[in-house]
Amino acid sequence: MGSFRKRLLVLIIGLVVVTQTVTLTAVLASTAHNVEARAAEQLRSGGSFVEQLIRFRAGELANGVAVLAADFGFREAVASGDAPTIMSAADNNAQRIGADMVLLLDTRGRVLASSAPEVSTAGAALDSLLQDVHGPRDQPNFMVFGRRSYQFFLAPVRAPETIAWVAMGFLVDARLAQRTGDLVGSQVALVSHGRDGIAHVASTLPQAMQAAATVSAAATGDAPHVIQLANTDYLSFTKRLDSRGDSVDVILLKPMHAVLAPYRDVRDDLLLIDGIALALAAVVGTFLGRSAARPIGELVRAARRIQQGQYETAVAVAGADEFRSLAATFNAMQQNIAEREADITHHAYHDSLTDLPNRALGTRRLQELVSGANRPAHLALILIDMSNVRDINVSLGHHVGDDVLREAARRLRQNAASQDTVARVGESQFLVIARECTPARSPLYADQLAGVIRTGFHLSGVSLDLHVACGVCLYPDHGATADELLQRVQIALEDADEARSRVAIYRPGRDEEHRRRLTLITDLRGAIDREALTLVYQPKVTMATRSVKSLEALVRWTHPQLGAVSPGEFVPLAENTGGSRRLTSWVLSAAIRQMGEWRRGGLDVELAVNLSAPDILDPELGDEILETLRAHRVEAKSLLLEITESAVMRDPQLAARHMQLLRIAGVRFAIDDFGTGHSSLSQLRMLPVDELKIDRSFMTHARLGSDAATIVTSTIELGHSMGLKVVAEGVEEPEAWNLLRRLGCDFAQGFLISPPLPAADVPAFVLQANQLLPASDSTVLQIRALDELAGRPRR
Repeated sequence: MGSFRKRLLVLIIGLVVVTQTVTLTAVLASTAHNVEARAAEQLRSGGSFVEQLIRFRAGELANGVAVLAADFGFREAVASGDAPTIMSAADNNAQRIGADMVLLLDTRGRVLASSAPEVSTAGAALDSLLQDVHGPRDQPNFMVFGRRSYQFFLAPVRAPETIAWVAMGFLVDARLAQRTGDLVGSQVALVSHGRDGIAHVASTLPQAMQAAATVSAAATGDAPHVIQLANTDYLSFTKRLDSRGDSVDVILLKPMHAVLAPYRDVRDDLLLIDGIALALAAVVGTFLGRSAARPIGELVRAARRIQQGQYETAVAVAGADEFRSLAATFNAMQQNIAEREADITHHAYHDSLTDLPNRALGTRRLQELVSGANRPAHLALILIDMSNVRDINVSLGHHVGDDVLREAARRLRQNAASQDTVARVGESQFLVIARECTPARSPLYADQLAGVIRTGFHLSGVSLDLHVACGVCLYPDHGATADELLQRVQIALEDADEARSRVAIYRPGRDEEHRRRLTLITDLRGAIDREALTLVYQPKVTMATRSVKSLEALVRWTHPQLGAVSPGEFVPLAENTGGSRRLTSWVLSAAIRQMGEWRRGGLDVELAVNLSAPDILDPELGDEILETLRAHRVEAKSLLLEITESAVMRDPQLAARHMQLLRIAGVRFAIDDFGTGHSSLSQLRMLPVDELKIDRSFMTHARLGSDAATIVTSTIELGHSMGLKVVAEGVEEPEAWNLLRRLGCDFAQGFLISPPLPAADVPAFVLQANQLLPASDSTVLQIRALDELAGRPRR
């Protein structure tokens, strides 16, 4: 169906098919309807004819009975009670009119003589005969006697008074149904409804179908309907005769195959005509399709040449004016395409701002160099990034940033070797592919190029200094393919940014570090969803009483492939990739749930939970924390949230507002890693803080007389002067413990006291600490008691 010629042929034939189908359907539907309507009318006419036939028989019976009742000899016999004479005279008259039954009754309805034995035993049915003897002579009178139904007429025998009643009747049987069916041309069923409620059927139908026909016809009413008998459809019409006595229904049935015979003849003729029309349409469509498709074929071949990039051959077709005009349009189009394709190809592989090769062209040239037959012995990739171009766009406008990039591109082209390729591969990144550049020369070359574009920009009346970093990757030392080299030169550039140096050369093994970071970033979300993280709890000792009433919840992660991962590694990754909020939600939920379990077990402790840097600025955090506390029936005052100085300093006013809302509910706050940030005292005083935590980096070198001891002393005094409790974390040596005790520090935590404990070990540790720790002033005894409490050797 892909060719125009085939489609044209299908269109022509399709139109004929649709037209013929609609016409044929309409004609056949109308014909079928008319045929059925005519057959139904014939059945109605047949019903009327049967009724007239029955009335004629009624009149015939009336005449015959009247002649018999008026016969003098018959009356003499009736008056004398001479039964043989009565029956002889009655039989003669019955044979004359073809009656099947003769009946003589006395004036009380008792049988005096009868030619039908079943009539003699009818009983009450005979009594009812004398109750309705008046009526039109041609109105049929029916009565069911036993298992037979009779059409009869009853007349009095007078001498001169009525001395008896005489009746003659025709039997309603299959012979009557057959004669009637032959006259009306259909199947006939005469159904008499006796006084016993049983229908007596005389029909031309087979015995097995008579009962079903009676039931189906009774259900259809007096309108023609289609019924099914013995898997054959019949058009049926039921007419109840206007009669006296028992009711009689005449059912006329005609097989649907006979009804629809005229329809089938018309249908076959129309189908033949339709087939001839389709054949003619196919012949005409084939001829028209060939003549119409010839110019189109020429145009298709021309389009294929254009598709293959062959624009030299002109298109010339014969035929109608439209096709010649289309050929001229094709010629103009292929010329325009040739010009436009050259322009598009240039723009597809060149940067529109600097007109340098773009990433695609640079990558292709690199692939050609490293995979070609004349591969260079040495090749260096230098990736140059100007990190403050975005700041220039924000502060001075994009037009200044564009001027900077154009000028940088110009300088690189002028200072790079003629055989080298300079490409713009990112918003502010340029790639230099330096051929025959040795490992010793590559960092010097990179530093030279960086220096060329670093300074001396005077644009829009502003002197600019660019922040330039270079990553260097060598072929074949650092990779054999273009993809490997491009990946590793990017890693080298990141190393230069992290080290804040101008040039960095790729160091083997950095791929694994980057893959590890990517793996951790990818798997952390799944670990949170699968509850693959765990919490451990490090006790905090109240130095004044040597008791343990609070702990800090610390998150741990054991990766299925990488093993144990430090929080110092995966928490910053979560913060940098936007996943810290989900991590914080999990830690808060798990920690508060654990507090609820401890409370139900009789352990009442406070718990500190760390918040990631952006969390305190989230307006939904407070509602989440309070809802979790309510869900696990934990008092808000038992929860202490630890936030870093850097997190608060992002937006001190917003952080203070969110903290104050939680503080009103009872949640307390601590400044974690105090001394490592850049906060001012005026900003800290705005915050509803309860504790300061001295960073562990100061406790590592805390000795009397050291600089670290001076910082610790100042921090404790500052915290107490502001009414805050002070916590020292990372206490691992007895000297640090002694110093903190002497300085009046409020709380301490670290491996000297206890390493982080699983949740199951916390109750026993807290009970032992609060009941067994001695209150001695001896530092050695205190530390030894702490060591014994922890159950682990001092570090």
